[in-house]
Amino acid sequence: MEKINPLEYLPELYLKAGGFTERFLSIFTDIYSGIEEKIDVSDRLYDPKLCPEEFIEWLGEWISAENMRLFPDNKKRDYLLAIPRLSSHRGTLCGLKELLELYCGTKVFVVEHYHVKRYFSYCKDLERLYSGGRFTVWILCSPAKCKTDALEKIAESQLPANITAKIKVLSNITELNNYCYLGVNSVIAGTSRGALDGKCALNYVHLGGERK
Repeated sequence: MEKINPLEYLPELYLKAGGFTERFLSIFTDIYSGIEEKIDVSDRLYDPKLCPEEFIEWLGEWISAENMRLFPDNKKRDYLLAIPRLSSHRGTLCGLKELLELYCGTKVFVVEHYHVKRYFSYCKDLERLYSGGRFTVWILCSPAKCKTDALEKIAESQLPANITAKIKVLSNITELNNYCYLGVNSVIAGTSRGALDGKCALNYVHLGGERK
């Protein structure tokens, strides 16, 4: 910023004064120049992309960002940028899913009662896993550095008052008759041809249904 000459704002009589008068007035112009510089860049304080790190929390409080303290520091800016879009989808399945994925950093699956109810008559284990009724949603997420209690608070802030959320962090261990999903926390590996060479053992394997 160009330095201001205080004598330019005084009557012509003082323009030739210089010396002490100019040095004395410069004390105040230096102070005001620093304030003006801060005012010129003050718009950055309201931009989540540009604001200093120490202003992130303040900006979140200013726009009433819910549960912001639950988010990791490296995701708070992304959360603030997403708030206008999330607000328009508040209380919806897509809004809840987007917010939880932002927090977890991984894909999240939200299962509603009607998604699985049709299969209850075929698989009793499914009815056991997704018990709770039509006012319950199940949130399934991959193992990550996220806390279950934080997920519950974030979900509660987005769901209607009559809906209950159940959080299930999927295990990396494949366990049949439990929360096991192909391509999510389990895969089907390639097969190799068996040989009667004394090194292979065959056993009875039963997938799905009930053993008779």
